[in-house]
Amino acid sequence: MREVTYARKIRFIFLLYSIFLFFLLEVLLRLPYFPSVQFRLDDKKLHCLQTSGNLFSIPWMRLCPNQSLDLYHPEKNIRYHVSTDFRGERKTSATDTGESVGRNSYNGNPQEIWVLGDSVSLGYLVNDQESLPWVLNSQFEEKKEPKLVRNLGVDALGSFGIQERLTEVLKDSSPPQAAYWIYHISDFTDSYRELELQNSVKKRILVRISYILSKYSAVFNAFKILYEKYKPESADNLVIPSSGNVLGPDHPHRKAAISLFTFVKEKKIPFVLVFLPEPNEKYEPVVDSALVKEVRQIAIDSNIPVLDLQHKIHEFWAEGKNPIFLPKDGHPNPALYRFIAEEIAKDIH
Repeated sequence: MREVTYARKIRFIFLLYSIFLFFLLEVLLRLPYFPSVQFRLDDKKLHCLQTSGNLFSIPWMRLCPNQSLDLYHPEKNIRYHVSTDFRGERKTSATDTGESVGRNSYNGNPQEIWVLGDSVSLGYLVNDQESLPWVLNSQFEEKKEPKLVRNLGVDALGSFGIQERLTEVLKDSSPPQAAYWIYHISDFTDSYRELELQNSVKKRILVRISYILSKYSAVFNAFKILYEKYKPESADNLVIPSSGNVLGPDHPHRKAAISLFTFVKEKKIPFVLVFLPEPNEKYEPVVDSALVKEVRQIAIDSNIPVLDLQHKIHEFWAEGKNPIFLPKDGHPNPALYRFIAEEIAKDIH
């Protein structure tokens, strides 16, 4: 009997020490000595989970409304500012329209241009005014053209996620003059993740739990940083080495892309697929990877217009050999965003 009581006492003491250690680490990891953890916590202030209220519904990551954050990414040594409007969209103009103005009534009800996609469209690691949608909107403002560019980009959004995003936006907005999907190779792996979210209730619950922990726990973020550091697939946005056929008839990415293309035609959305070169290990532009060629053919077969900027951007880079990707990362830098904006503006006209 004494042994049972002693064992319980030991377990109780161990539990107390574990709880004490956990809260001690929570405090210590929030000190300035751990900037990577602080960046994760700050970045989560920008991201919200959107659900239908049902615990088992698909949790979609969205930007939180009315945010204004100064972020510092220590690994990339980059500081940048991100602000969102009342819709939870990254701002594309210094003019604050206010919620009362409404989605489709800005400066005399302009024609809207939607920029869709993941972190590339969003403008990861660059300031608001350096992001592609902001630069494009600025060009229209300078020419006094009645157009409004909306940034519908969200981190880690795949083809199916873009379709869901459009479904949300169309509830309050008419179809735009044009919608540009800035394609990124990460959509290949995002399709697997989104398919798993559709098919697995367990995965949906785990995403919710992970989101809550990453939003509030420094310890969880520290473990996540260590885990990602040693994952081979955590390389910085580099091109996927591929040859031959990448997307089989039943590949999730092929199915998701076809579903998206069918959706935009049914909803009468003037949809354009934009291709950019990808960075290699030296952060030089690579054009026409096997994956990109297959996705481009899927779009052509689906009668979706394609704006292929790969070779134009490669020529732009080759002229001066100036960097067009962010160092230690692989996302477009402000110079590349300006070039892309100019090409999209030409396409609109």
